[in-house]
Amino acid sequence: MCAEPYTVTVVFASNARGMLPLSVAAWSVAEQAHDSTVCDICILSDGIPAAQQEELRALVRRAGERHRVRFIEIDRVLPEGLKVVGERWPRVAWARVFLPDLLPEVHRAVYLDIDTLACTDLRMLAETDMHGAALGVVLEHVSHVGSHFNERLDIPQGCLGYFNSGVLLMDLDVFRAEGLVQRVIDFAQAHGDVLTCPDQDALNGALCDRLFQLHPRWNWHDGLTRLIARKSPSAKLWRGNTPVLSVEAALSPAVLHYQGVHKPWLYNHRIEAARYEQSMLRAGLAQSLPLPGFNWADAVKRALYRPVYAFTWWRIRRMARLLGARRGDACGTAARHPVENC
Repeated sequence: MCAEPYTVTVVFASNARGMLPLSVAAWSVAEQAHDSTVCDICILSDGIPAAQQEELRALVRRAGERHRVRFIEIDRVLPEGLKVVGERWPRVAWARVFLPDLLPEVHRAVYLDIDTLACTDLRMLAETDMHGAALGVVLEHVSHVGSHFNERLDIPQGCLGYFNSGVLLMDLDVFRAEGLVQRVIDFAQAHGDVLTCPDQDALNGALCDRLFQLHPRWNWHDGLTRLIARKSPSAKLWRGNTPVLSVEAALSPAVLHYQGVHKPWLYNHRIEAARYEQSMLRAGLAQSLPLPGFNWADAVKRALYRPVYAFTWWRIRRMARLLGARRGDACGTAARHPVENC
């Protein structure tokens, strides 16, 4: 029996400089969608030329004619006074905050940074029961006395913790009903002198009491996979998540987030480089391997890290058996045992 069609609204934000990673990320979302999932891909654009827009539409149509791509220009959307820090955080990064106003007809949206790769159908995430929360997030750190974010951002100890905003499940109806866009703006303007990751800090500070904790597989930083080899399974927490959740995320990432300086669309030695490279090849965004940016220093690192990565995967599989970790979509979307504040 065929599943009923379901539309998932997936949002990216980019300028023209980000077209290559944006294209890979959008392709992966459409490619991973099940036959009953329709992807409504919305690009918050800061001056992306019309020709590049059409190229992206054509690329996504190759993954399925049912999917669509639309662009929304953010010019004149951002109010004055919001802190923008250089090229690292361009102004388009703020645009996701205004989604409730930019997409008035949409009830729920999945926001993804452009340096992500979808590894499964996003319908499962979009349908998550958030129990009235405004944001579904993956934690990076748990609230505790003396933490860098609790004190700096005036986040109460009773709040869950600090999250990475590269993947967000946003209930736009809750944002509208509770006036949360204005709350984020007010927080940013009141704390402008302490914001280091401006939009992410503002979202954390303003909405710390309106969060739902997602399973870390929905925003898994591939660099954390290698760190598991140095962790003890008896530890209470690994970077805001329990050991079992972290092992599940490494084995079965739903969204891989390639944050950091080594970007996967250029040749590098990341532990999850191959998965991104294969996606680029399937999309026709790379003609052959190695990717551009090949250099002998990274080639040597890649060779030297092979035994390290082999040991890492062996240890992860061993820990999975020890901890009773689940695999694939059996992991679910929500953290089965949400972390408690320290």
